[in-house]
Amino acid sequence: MRMCRAEWKKIHQAQEQESKEDGSKLLDGGWRGAHGGNRSNGTGGNGVIHGLLSWQSIDGFLSERVGERWNTMAVIVWILLGSSVAIYSFYSMTRETSRRRQETLANMCDERARMLQDQFVASMNHVRALTVLVSTFHLEMKPSALYQDVFAAYTARTAFERPLMSGVAYAQRVLHSEREQFERQQGWSIRHMHTKEAQAPQEEYAPTIFSQQTVSYLISLDMMSGQHDRENILRARESGKGALTTPFRLLDSSHLGVVFTFAVYSRDLLPDATPRQRTEATVGYLGGAFDVESLVENLLHQLAGNLAIIVNVYDTTNESFPVLMYGMGSHGYHISELDFGDPDRKHELHCGFSDDPKLPFSAIRTSLGIFVIILLVGHILFAAINRIKKVEEDCREMEELKGRAEAADVAKSQFLATVSHEIRTPMNGVLGMLQMLMDTDLDATQKDYAQTAQASGKALITLINEVLDQAKIESGRLELETVPFHIRTVLDSVLSLFSAKTQAKGIERSWQYLYLKESQRLLSVILDDFSRLSPILSPTLSNLQRMGTFSFVFILHRKLTF
Repeated sequence: MRMCRAEWKKIHQAQEQESKEDGSKLLDGGWRGAHGGNRSNGTGGNGVIHGLLSWQSIDGFLSERVGERWNTMAVIVWILLGSSVAIYSFYSMTRETSRRRQETLANMCDERARMLQDQFVASMNHVRALTVLVSTFHLEMKPSALYQDVFAAYTARTAFERPLMSGVAYAQRVLHSEREQFERQQGWSIRHMHTKEAQAPQEEYAPTIFSQQTVSYLISLDMMSGQHDRENILRARESGKGALTTPFRLLDSSHLGVVFTFAVYSRDLLPDATPRQRTEATVGYLGGAFDVESLVENLLHQLAGNLAIIVNVYDTTNESFPVLMYGMGSHGYHISELDFGDPDRKHELHCGFSDDPKLPFSAIRTSLGIFVIILLVGHILFAAINRIKKVEEDCREMEELKGRAEAADVAKSQFLATVSHEIRTPMNGVLGMLQMLMDTDLDATQKDYAQTAQASGKALITLINEVLDQAKIESGRLELETVPFHIRTVLDSVLSLFSAKTQAKGIERSWQYLYLKESQRLLSVILDDFSRLSPILSPTLSNLQRMGTFSFVFILHRKLTF
C-alpha cells in the first residue's frame, strides 16, 4: 500500500509538472477543438482527450495495483485468522483435557485421603475405648482382673477394628520411688528401649505391662526412654487428648510409622483441668503404633483402578522441613489435607499420575480440521478473486480491442472519404476536358479514343462512389438524396441495357419496355434518390431475363432506406 501511494505521488507530481508546462496548449487546443477552430487536425480535442485518458489510465493502474494488494492481504489475513482459530481451538481443548485430568486426580486424591483419614480415626477411637477397658478391669478392680494373656487375647480378637494399627500396648506410670516394688511385683526389670539394658535411674518410668501379641517385644521396655515416645507421652497427659509422634522407624521394623498415645487417669477430671492436675492424675498410657507404609499400601490396593496414581504422605507440622512418611518424594500435582485427630500436627496427601499425559489427539484432529477448512476456503476465495480479476482483465482487453477496432474503422472511413474526395476532384476535371475534346472536330478514331477514355473515367468515378458508399454504410453515415427525376427516364436507361438480349430471345419490346399493372397511377416525376434505384432494378431485370419472359413486374414506389 505504501509503494502504491509512492507511485501515485510520483505520477501525480509528474502530471502536475506536465500540466504546468503544456496547460495553455492543452486548453487552447481543447477550446479550438470544441468550437471548430482547428477541425482539420483536431489537436485541441485530441489533447483534452489524451489528458483525460492519461488520468484514467493512471487511476486504473493504481486501482488495479491497490486491488491486487488488498486481495492478497485479505487472503493472508484470512489464513492468519484461521490459523489463530485453529491454534486457539487446540489450546482450548488441551486446557479442557488437562482440567478434566486434574479434576479426576483431585477426586481420586480426595477419596484416598478421606478413606485414610476415616480408617485412622476409627482405629484411634478404638484405642480410646481400650483406655476404658484398662481403667475398669485393671485400675478399679483390686486385685486387677486384667493380665497380659487376657489383654493379648482381647486385642487379637478385636484387631479387625484397627486395620491401620500394627499393635497396641499399655505402659504404666512408675515413679522412681516405686520402681523397686514394681519390679518385684512384675518379676522383671525396667529396660531401656534401644539398648535393652536395665534403665538408668530416672524421675519416672513408663514400662509396658500389656501388649498385643504382634508387639510383645515391648514388654518391660520404658516408653519414656525413647525421644519421640517421651515427647508424645508428656503432650498427651497434659492435654488430655490423643497425641501423635513425628514419623520415625518403628522398633524391629524398617518401616516408618507413628505412635498415637492416650493418657489413662485414675479419676475423672474436669474439662478445664490444668496440665499439672492431669499429670498428677495420670496412672498409665495406652498407645497404638501405625505402620504408615503398610496401611497406605493396603488402602491403595483396595482402591486400585484403571488410572494409577502416585501417593505421598507428608508430615507438614514444620512447613520448612516436611517429613516424608510414605512415597517416593514427589510433590505431586494435587494436595489433600489429612486430619489424624491431633491438632498440633499437620499431614498432607500428595497425588500425581504415574504416567505422562497422552497426546490430545482429539484436539489435534479438531485443530487440523479447522486449519484445513480455513485453507480450503482461502484457496477458494483466492481462486475466485483471481478468476474475477482474469475476467475483468479479459473484459478490459476486449474493450480495448473494441476501441481499437472502432478507431481503425473510423480511420479507414476517413481515409476512404479523403482519398475518394481527392480522386474525384481531378477525375471530374479529366471528364470535363474529355467532353470538351469530343465537342471539337475529331476524326472517327480520335473520337473513339476520347469516348473510351470518358467511359473509363465514368467507370472509375462509379467505382469510387461505390467504395465511398461502402465506407459510409460501415460507419452508419450513408445519407439518401431527395431530388426530382423522371422515373421513365431511369427505366428506359436500365431497360436499354437488356434490349439486345430480349430481342434475341423474341420478347416484344414496346415503348413501355415493361408492363405496369397500374400504369395510370405511375407519376412521371418523383422525389427520391435516383442513383440508388438503378442498382436495384438492374439485378432484378437480369434475373427476370434468365427466366425467359417479363411476366408481371410491379414497381411500387417506396422510400429506400439502407
